[in-house]
Amino acid sequence: MNGIVSLAEADERCGRKAATLGRLMREGFAVPRGFVIANPGDCRWPRGLGQALAGLRPGPYAVRSSGLGEDGISASFAGQLHTTLNVPVAGVADAILRSAASGASAAARSYASRLGQSVTEIAPVLVQQMVQPDVAGVLFTRHPVTGADQVVIEAVDGLGDRLVSGEVAPERWIVGEHGIVEAPRSGALLTEQQVAELVRLGRQIEASLSAPQGIEWAVEGARVWVLQSRPITSKRGSRADDDRPAADPILFGTAASPGRATGRVSVVRGLDDFAEFREGDVLVCRATSPAWTPVLARAAAVVTETGGLLSHAAIVAREFGVPAVVSADDATTLLAGHATVLVDGNRGTVAPSSERPTRD
Repeated sequence: MNGIVSLAEADERCGRKAATLGRLMREGFAVPRGFVIANPGDCRWPRGLGQALAGLRPGPYAVRSSGLGEDGISASFAGQLHTTLNVPVAGVADAILRSAASGASAAARSYASRLGQSVTEIAPVLVQQMVQPDVAGVLFTRHPVTGADQVVIEAVDGLGDRLVSGEVAPERWIVGEHGIVEAPRSGALLTEQQVAELVRLGRQIEASLSAPQGIEWAVEGARVWVLQSRPITSKRGSRADDDRPAADPILFGTAASPGRATGRVSVVRGLDDFAEFREGDVLVCRATSPAWTPVLARAAAVVTETGGLLSHAAIVAREFGVPAVVSADDATTLLAGHATVLVDGNRGTVAPSSERPTRD
């Protein structure tokens, strides 16, 4: 229909994100209804947009990229391509064009170059009914740092975009073969019953797709929606020959990307500080965003004050093989007075160092 494909019929020509969601929808998983603009460069789709939207429930809508190279085994393009949430009917066409062209951004090109990938000028775009969740988040069917056979779930209240962007420290659950390994100490957003349901969901999707998965989910009332599923990507950092704990760490956080690196501290508070960042520095900041990808691609290591294991910054750091520590409170203040530090992404610590910059 005018270059528009129903999500229930999506295949590889619609990009991996849409193709995977279409497959899961056909297998009976709860996926929000939608459609795909397979070729936004085709001038026919605007004529069919109104009819396609009429086939969904009234807006708002989620408009997301579904790039042909996105959600792959070696590169997720996590956070690099444009998403717009809560889009009213009148804004859908413009949002489609923004998502379609986002592969040409400096951040996407820097990310692709670092991983030896290519980007396309115009990518397929997915339009779906917007979910208004009570709780949302991401789960990995294998521990993304250690590779252990554990399901890692991170959650925030409301929309999950704050978790994915790393703006907040999420609630975390880790579930192993014999039950819950880690849980929030108090005020949990999820019940143990909901955690068990998410674990089952993750295992079912992993079995269906025959590979460990990172899954975006949302709880709306009694229903758990599947918003995205992609293979877990990680360039596992090599462990140093001398893997003893660093002496006298000055900062503790969550180990988010394995490996150890020594580098000059570079506190970056915003885009205006990018010019001061040098190749091989340790990036220290409150949180990153896709616009920070060119800096992250040159970093020896990254330390953030917020975010979790499943934030885009942590995912990209693992793909780049850059050691990372997240949820390190007051990092920008505590590390500002240190010239060189050792970041241990295996243990989640940062220690002062007099060694010359290295990455193990």
